[in-house]
Amino acid sequence: MIELYDEPVQMEPLFIDSSRPAYGALIGQAHELSEASACFDASMAPLTARSLSELVAGMNCYYSNLIEGHHTLPFEIEQALHNLKKTDIKSLASAHIEADQWAQTQSVDRDSILPFALETHRRFCEQLPSDLLALKDGSSMIPGKFRMREVQVGRHVAPKADKLDRFLDRFATAYGGYLGKAKLGGIHKLEAILATFVAHHRFVWIHPFPDGNGRVSRILLDAMLRECGVNQASLWSMSRGFAKTAEEYKSMLAEADQPRMGDLDGRGNLSEKALIVFCDYAMKTAIDQTKFMAQMFALDKFKSRAEHFFRTVRFDLKPESFYLYLQAFTNGEFERMEAGRITGLPERTARNVLNQLIQEGFLVSDTPKGKVRVGFPVHALGSLLPNLYPAGDVDFVR
Repeated sequence: MIELYDEPVQMEPLFIDSSRPAYGALIGQAHELSEASACFDASMAPLTARSLSELVAGMNCYYSNLIEGHHTLPFEIEQALHNLKKTDIKSLASAHIEADQWAQTQSVDRDSILPFALETHRRFCEQLPSDLLALKDGSSMIPGKFRMREVQVGRHVAPKADKLDRFLDRFATAYGGYLGKAKLGGIHKLEAILATFVAHHRFVWIHPFPDGNGRVSRILLDAMLRECGVNQASLWSMSRGFAKTAEEYKSMLAEADQPRMGDLDGRGNLSEKALIVFCDYAMKTAIDQTKFMAQMFALDKFKSRAEHFFRTVRFDLKPESFYLYLQAFTNGEFERMEAGRITGLPERTARNVLNQLIQEGFLVSDTPKGKVRVGFPVHALGSLLPNLYPAGDVDFVR
């Protein structure tokens, strides 16, 4: 008979022992991640960052769904963002995006971390059709409710349902404590970043919901990183990094589920060595995604790709379109009446060029006559922002 976990001490260690040689290396990675993320945030005009964060919301949806075995095409996600054509797959996209965008407006601490997880789960699940809420035992999942039955994922048997509140309270106390110290800066901030990746595994290990734990855990991971001052503008996607190495991600999560392997494997019930390996992998993945996006949006490289796109790929557009697009990207926004000055075209011609860019999503505005900012339409991503998505998916013809 399999014995279920029933005491919170059984999910120790909850952090990496500072006396371990690996601790220093992981803290160094936390510092590198913090610096790289801050530099990238500072390099973007605020309204350009807003447009990019909307693009990243779609990426989070695409890649988090991919990890869970659901293939949502980027154009379907774009339609979901604009509430077009409800289908099951678009409901899945809409649900994830809505939950993720809500999460970006929230802060998490000791008192709010569990309500945050519950509300994220509710917002995601309540939009799904009934067949996507069906569980293997024939019952239906209740959005925003912790599980009330036992579960096993692979070799891992999650903590007993009737003891779940004790495990979750210990989780909130431990990791809420680290988040509370993050704003002190220095080593406190770096330990909070490291603790966030440890918490990602421990949340999945607890498996608090009947289903949806993976998606909720990744949204929670992003929120905890923001609380640590990392990726505050949501300009890169942790889910993309995990999805690019999905088998390794799942394997390392599973390995960190394992019991302590001998006297040299920490002092807790679970393997500290495996937890260190997972944190090293996750930290390197985060650094890689930060640097990937920073290089993608470096002004000289972005300018070169945009110029090639508007003057060669989209030869049907006036070449002066490039000037309007670059102006929006570098400055964040501009008044519509400035189109003539920016392009050097007659006012009427410039207005027509501007309107076509708005129609195709290259420029966006919150009001019919308001200022315009840069947009990143899915149909142009293959050329403007290569490798954000697999080429075949962004080249898909609607």
